[in-house]
Order: sequence, then C-alpha cells, then structure tokens
Amino acid sequence: MKKVLVVGSARQSAGGVSTVIKLMEKMPVWNEYSCYWLGTQIQRSYLWKLFYAVRSWFVALFIIWRYDIVHFHTVPDRICLMIQMPIFLLALVGRKRIIMHIHMGNQLRNHTNNKLFLWHLKKADLIILLAKKWERLFKEEYSCIKTRTTVLYNVCEEIPPVAPAEKEKVIIMAAYFTDNKAPELLLQAWYKLKDKYPDWKVRMLGNGEVERYKQMAEEMSLSSAVKFTGYITGKDKDDYFRKASIYCMCSYEEGFPMVVLESWAYGICVVTTPVGGLPDVIEEGRNCLTFPFGESDALAEKLELLINNEQLRNDMMKNAREFVLKTFSTEKINCDICGIYKQLQS
Repeated sequence: MKKVLVVGSARQSAGGVSTVIKLMEKMPVWNEYSCYWLGTQIQRSYLWKLFYAVRSWFVALFIIWRYDIVHFHTVPDRICLMIQMPIFLLALVGRKRIIMHIHMGNQLRNHTNNKLFLWHLKKADLIILLAKKWERLFKEEYSCIKTRTTVLYNVCEEIPPVAPAEKEKVIIMAAYFTDNKAPELLLQAWYKLKDKYPDWKVRMLGNGEVERYKQMAEEMSLSSAVKFTGYITGKDKDDYFRKASIYCMCSYEEGFPMVVLESWAYGICVVTTPVGGLPDVIEEGRNCLTFPFGESDALAEKLELLINNEQLRNDMMKNAREFVLKTFSTEKINCDICGIYKQLQS
C-alpha cells in the first residue's frame, strides 16, 4: 500500500485547512495509507512562524523519501506557496506523486497571473478543488494548466442529534469579522426587525475587526439584542451551535464554508449569500434560504420568514441534518479520498 505525506497548516491554527486535516486524521484512510501530517504554518508571532516553517523543511528532508504521495493543502497566497516550496521541490526530486488541494473558491480569479502558483499547478499530478463550480471556473480561467482536476467536498464532523426543544430564539454568525464577511448586513437587517421580535437575539462569534462592528451596533441601538462573544471554541462554541435556530452568512467570497456544514450538522437553519461552492449543494427552502450579495433588506425578509414559520424552521433543520450526513459525512469523504489515492497509485 502506498504511503501519503499530508502537508498543511498547523492543527492549532484556525480555519478550514486545519479543520479538514484534523477530521481526516480520524478517518480510516489515515491508517490505510499510513498518512503523516507535516505542518508548515502556524498562527503565532513572526519568529514562531519562521521556526515552524524551517522545522517543517528539516523534517521533510529526512522523511519525505518514505512516502509515495505528497498531498499539499494550500492556497494561492505567495507566502504560503513559498513556505511549502522546499517540500514541493523535495517531492519533485524524489519523483513523488503530488496533489495540490486548493482551499479557495472565487478568489481563484485573482491568481491567474500568479506565476509561482501556475508553476506549482503545472508540476502537480492532480489538483483538488472544493466544488464543481470551482472546477468549471478553473477550467475557464486556467486553460493553460493541463494537470488533471477533481472535486472533493470538505468533510463535516458528525454531531449528535439536537432536539428541536433545545433550540432557542437565537441567530448566530461565526467568522473572522472583516469587510468580506459583511457582518454589517446582519446588523442592518436586525435593526429593521428588532422591535418586532424583541424575544429574539443575535450572537456574533469570532474575532477580527470586532470593535468596529460593536461600535456600529451601539450606534444602531442594538446593544441589548446583539452580543459579541469573541473567538470561542470547544464546549462554549458547541453550546451556541446547539441552541441556535438560525445561522447567517453574509460573505462575498468563500471557498467551501465549513461553518455552513457545521450549522447543518447541528440542525440549524442557514440563511446565506450564494457564496463559494454552496451553489453546488443549495436546495432553496429545504437546506437553506439565500439572499443577494450586499442586500440587507432581502436578508431581513429571509430572517423574518423563518422567525414567523416554526414549521419551516423544523423542516429545514431536519432536511439540513439529513443532507449533511449523506453528502459530507466522514464515511462518504473517506471513500472519495481513498479513490483519489488509489488512482494515483498507478
């Protein structure tokens, strides 16, 4: 059986790449292909980042020869590519089969002239994209790349069922708050609804430009209804997701947002822009409701529809959980990854 070296961000880091790697380690494929995880980046000080990168190069120099496939989880960012390049060069020297697993979506349009990224893509044996939508985009925008592509959806951790009785009148958003995440749209929508539904609350989970959006909430007299929790993990995060009835995503750009998969697994109704790879799997009115980018009035309408229709909320919660278990379960994605590795054995 072939062996696989998996290269990506540190497991301690926040974000989709590290989450995917952590879940992959729990799958049967990890032992079946004797996978070994080699972290290249970490969210610490610059000195820690440098130490972590150099350490990964040193380790790779001694262990890469034992492996047949090197599976890079990466983004087109030049810093990320430069950090991973020494390991990529070792893989080329050792004639390893190379996978470039791209954790990015519509942002791919911004990298068509990124020569470093293009060089990596041309040298790889397989490119994995997060959704069929991005595979179509890739073939249009990167016609110069002849490397084979495939689609692998992100895996979602299986969550114990959440009973409807556990749900509270709470709307959540979890993100690193920036212009791209557009949390102001949720604040603007709730400003229109707060007096009609005083028993409903909004909870903003995450860090980023928190003070900016707190100030915005205060200026809109939303402080009593909207709470910013800061970055939370573990039981605190689990408690919020178990109790939430609605999850809101206002983003303009995403790859394949893990937080939506998590929300579905918790049986939360999702209201979102048609962002990232979600159009691949959206079933309007069954597993989510969508609204146009940047339109807070449309978001308010979707939120009000769910608030006023308990039966719709219960149906969407049930449908969403069934859908995520069928499409993004560890069993399904494990089978897909095994198929990818098996193809590269030949």
